[in-house]
Amino acid sequence: MAAAVKITALRGMRDVFSAEFAQRRQLQQRLERHLQLFGYVPIDLPVLENTELYLRKSGEEISARLYDFDFKHRRVALRPEITASVARAYVERLQDEPLPLRIQYTGPVFRYEKPQQNRYRQFTMTGAELLGAAGAQADAELLYMACRGLEQAGLTDYRLVIGHMAALEGFLRQLGLRKQLHNHLLRNMENLRKRGINHVIESLQAFVPDFDFAAAEGVAVVGEEEASGQQLINVLREMSDEEARGAITEFLRSLNIRIDSKRDEVEVIDRLLHKIREDEQGSKLRIALKFMARLGELVGAPADVLPRARVLAAENDLDWQAVTALEDRLARLADCGGLRGEVELDFGMNRGLHYYTGMMFEIHHPGADGEAIQVCGGGRYDNLISILGGSEPVPAAGFAYGLERIARLLDTGERESLNRPDVYLIPIAETDAAAGFRIAKALRERDIIVEVSMDGRSLRRSLKHADRKGAALVIIVGEAERARQAAILREMASHQERTVAFNDLPRRVEELLNAHE
Repeated sequence: MAAAVKITALRGMRDVFSAEFAQRRQLQQRLERHLQLFGYVPIDLPVLENTELYLRKSGEEISARLYDFDFKHRRVALRPEITASVARAYVERLQDEPLPLRIQYTGPVFRYEKPQQNRYRQFTMTGAELLGAAGAQADAELLYMACRGLEQAGLTDYRLVIGHMAALEGFLRQLGLRKQLHNHLLRNMENLRKRGINHVIESLQAFVPDFDFAAAEGVAVVGEEEASGQQLINVLREMSDEEARGAITEFLRSLNIRIDSKRDEVEVIDRLLHKIREDEQGSKLRIALKFMARLGELVGAPADVLPRARVLAAENDLDWQAVTALEDRLARLADCGGLRGEVELDFGMNRGLHYYTGMMFEIHHPGADGEAIQVCGGGRYDNLISILGGSEPVPAAGFAYGLERIARLLDTGERESLNRPDVYLIPIAETDAAAGFRIAKALRERDIIVEVSMDGRSLRRSLKHADRKGAALVIIVGEAERARQAAILREMASHQERTVAFNDLPRRVEELLNAHE
């Protein structure tokens, strides 16, 4: 006979047993009820989706952690988040529904990442998506709803951190960076803070491999010939590609210069023009990186950060919508009602998801060791539905809670087991089982949890087992009890026993259970 092989859970996955499961389910129901009070209706979505759904706009951080595989010539993935699935479902089935549409969901998501405390490869999200509503009022209600949900769950020492995509996007647009570089910097704002400037510079080398980012900043002192050459380069940069090609060709011919090369003259001129363009982009990148570093410093209380943000905008001649937008949302948030947690602004926030278009936010709460744990995050994604094939643009915003993280913060270590029955029913012998099942049925019809002993234990051992299970009451049925049509009803806490007629058992059990609450 072959030796048994022990099979363990996959790394980063975990089993959730009865006591913890009961606590988490109660938390889930509380959050879902909270969202329902704001008009959010539940939907259930597939765990498995086409991989392309997440490659469109979810971002490298999530794309790199996809559980992604080919199955029967189709590329599919376990969902790493649920917002994209909601947007996909809207495009497929809900475009005829009146807007705004308020949707809530709860379900598991999967990300292949390094397991560590408060981070698993499978975890649960409870979230809300608001489709078809834009502006400060919609954003403020989402912020308020997210914070109040945590308060209803029992977390009040939280910190709400709000950012806005327009903070960096407006500067990069004004700078005139190539679209590819523009998007790359937007996606790497978070990496600039987490991994440092060198990481971002290394990632940029793929776009401008010949540019020296370590070069000293400022304008170097050049000779007359170098200055003239730089003036020519500046003129060429202002031209279209076609105009620049013609100017370079005419300049070479006026000097009677032939290109002594096996390569075509047009190819050489195009390489020269490309080099000029890349040098220009490299210079702009250096400016952008310096601005991003300053932007990342704008973190803190609104009263402190907003004036500093206005100064930075004025220094760079920016008409910054982000400042006004955040002021509007803070004012509307105050109108919704007071919050018990702190509110901060972070102009360098970029949550790593490419579909965000406006306000973003995260909610953090201190853990047992004092380290902040992110328990909620979300933002506005007005372009996602169009990207996924919507018939017309639909503004949208939403957020999701990390259910396990909230449950862990609420955990006092004193959980009641889900296996705890209200009543433990003991038939003395096999011939007493039928009577026991009839009594159990009558009790269950009144929503009383009943567990029937069926393992042949002695009465003494059965009572001991009932005590270990945490049952409040025990009902004992034997041959004598059947003859009298009355069972023995025992209160486990006091050991008090009484004989109660079968027909009267449901009422008496209810009374005793209510008295124990």
